[in-house]
Amino acid sequence: MMTYEIPELLKGHENLIKSTFRYSNEISLKRQETKPWDSKLGGYPYLKSSEDYPFDEKGNPMLFLAQINLADLENLDELPEKGLLQFFVVNDDMYGLEDPILVKYIEDYEENEDRLVKKHPYENEEYNWNLPFTHSGKMYFTSREMPMSSSLDLFREIFMKKLSEVEYEKLSDDCYSSDSRVGGYPYFVQNDDIGFDDGDFLLLQLDIDDECGIMFGDSGNCVLSIPKDALKNRDFSKVVYDWQCC
Repeated sequence: MMTYEIPELLKGHENLIKSTFRYSNEISLKRQETKPWDSKLGGYPYLKSSEDYPFDEKGNPMLFLAQINLADLENLDELPEKGLLQFFVVNDDMYGLEDPILVKYIEDYEENEDRLVKKHPYENEEYNWNLPFTHSGKMYFTSREMPMSSSLDLFREIFMKKLSEVEYEKLSDDCYSSDSRVGGYPYFVQNDDIGFDDGDFLLLQLDIDDECGIMFGDSGNCVLSIPKDALKNRDFSKVVYDWQCC
C-alpha cells in the first residue's frame, strides 16, 4: 500500500492533515481481454441475457462506462465485500451529464462464461462515437492512503485559515488528487459543484489515461459519488455524476 508522508514544512499540522486521510484504490488500465465479471473500462458488462442491457428514457441503449468487481478492492469498508458495480450513462455528446445515470449492483454472479453474454450487444459505430475513451481495458488496483483533495470546497474550509500562505500552497500542491480511483477523494477540474464532503463516498473517478485514451471533453475527468448513508443501504439511485473539463 502506498502511504502519504507529511512534508517537513507541514509537520506542525500533522494531526490535522492525518485527520482527513482516506483509503483509495488507484486504478491502472491495460488493454487486454476481460472476463464478463472482471473490473473493466468499457467493453461488455456482466450480462446473463442481452435483454438485461439498460436503455435510457428515449429507448436507446445506454453507454457502459465501467464495471468494478468489489472483491478486487482493499481497505474500503464502506463498500460491500462482494459483487459487481456497473456504471451506465446516456450515450450522447455530453456523456449523459444532463440525464439520469444508472449504477447497478449485482450481489451474486456466476463465473461460467458459457452461460453469459460474451460481447456487447449494442456496440457499433454509432454507439462508439460518443465514448470518452478510445480503448476498453482491464482495471488493476493499488491501495493508497491519501489526504483530502485540494480541489474540494471542504479543503479550503479546513486548511486555509489554519496554515500560512506558504504551507497552504505546499499542501495544495501535494493534494492534487487526479488519476482514476475508487474511494478516497475526487479531483474537480474546475469547481466542486457537487459539494463533496465527509458524508460522501467516491464510487468512481475516471481521469485522463494514455493506455486506454480516457478523455472527458478537453482534458477532463468524471466523478461518481454517493452519500454514505445511501451506500450503506445499497441505494445506488442516489449516485451523483459530474464531469468537467478545462
